[in-house]
Amino acid sequence: MVKKKNGEWRICGDFRRLNSVTIPDRYPIPHIQDFTFGLKGKQIFSKIDLVNAYYQIPLDEDSVPKTAMITPFGLYEYRYMCFGLSNAARPNISETH
Repeated sequence: MVKKKNGEWRICGDFRRLNSVTIPDRYPIPHIQDFTFGLKGKQIFSKIDLVNAYYQIPLDEDSVPKTAMITPFGLYEYRYMCFGLSNAARPNISETH
């Protein structure tokens, strides 16, 4: 637990051990020209709030128990990507959140 500036408490997970046994995803970042070329003729777009992006990307259901943290207030698990967790993003493309 870490105290916030406003005096409230925040749950903090240490995922170093989990990340050490995780094989990193390797997705090359596309060139902006290639990316924008792929938008030509498209009519439907979606967006993600980049300020809160991590907290909007759902975890794969099998990965949720791996984020479990024991606190004085009980056991907590992340259902959405959290900071410090590698390879957390496994959203289902067909979902409309």
